[in-house]
Amino acid sequence: MNALKAMIRRELQEHKWGFVYLPWIVAAFMSLVVVMVYLGLTEVNTENFKFSTDVFSDTKVVQQMNEATFDQRKAAIRAGLLVLGIPLVIALGFAVLAYSLSTFFDERKDKSIIFWRSFPISDSFTVFSKLIVALVIAPLLVIPALLFLHLVSVTAGSIYFAVSDIVPFTWAWQAYPWLDWIRIIFSLWMQSLWTLPIITWIMLAGAYSRKPVVAAILPPVVIVLVEGVSLSSSVFFDSLVERVQPWSRAGSFPKEYESTLGVAELSDIPLLFGMTEFWAGILISSVFIYLTIYFRSKSDYATVE
Repeated sequence: MNALKAMIRRELQEHKWGFVYLPWIVAAFMSLVVVMVYLGLTEVNTENFKFSTDVFSDTKVVQQMNEATFDQRKAAIRAGLLVLGIPLVIALGFAVLAYSLSTFFDERKDKSIIFWRSFPISDSFTVFSKLIVALVIAPLLVIPALLFLHLVSVTAGSIYFAVSDIVPFTWAWQAYPWLDWIRIIFSLWMQSLWTLPIITWIMLAGAYSRKPVVAAILPPVVIVLVEGVSLSSSVFFDSLVERVQPWSRAGSFPKEYESTLGVAELSDIPLLFGMTEFWAGILISSVFIYLTIYFRSKSDYATVE
């Protein structure tokens, strides 16, 4: 256990910009945008979403807010906070992918693998410790920044509502879904397992190739093109796209949601474990993990370009 803790600390120290600093940078920027919106200094307009104080000039909206039930308030807060948190989750995804690509490549490039393999730690243990960082630790590290963003957003909104005499200051706080944090954590962990084939494939590319970006991208592109030309189908491409989508919104998931947004219920996790596609992904990932361990153990410490 002490060895695992030391390995995790090492990974976080070497990749602190992606796992520690980046979530807070994104959260700070999003918090600034939220405060500026409530101060009337800016607004956010997209094709499917508008965040502006202009909406509260509509008396019908104000009336609906005052007449909203507890469950309606809770649902509205959930939806708003989820939209605000999407950039953080996207940043987490890119950080994990960048880490997966570089972690084995960098140690070959700078030959630090010689130093790390001098310790009485097996290649298997090293690979699995890196997987734990990517799958378990990284999702946990985004939670404090996400909580900070939520608290700033709800506080700013509550002050604006009270000052503008729209609803009482406690309107949002009374319905804040505090227990959702448990759902968020488990949902992120399940997302890590759902995207495990992609993560382990990228790790494998970094473990054996001198050009890991090319090694990670080229084979899937070739498969997509060959399948499209020879079979006139897109099964492989569709599978890739499905793997980067929320696991509870995948087309093969046995439960349908009315909206593409939303954190899955804890009761949905057994449904994920019951999917053939999920276990097929775990099996494929196991092959990639084995190959990653093999190539790391056979590394000749050669320099890479």
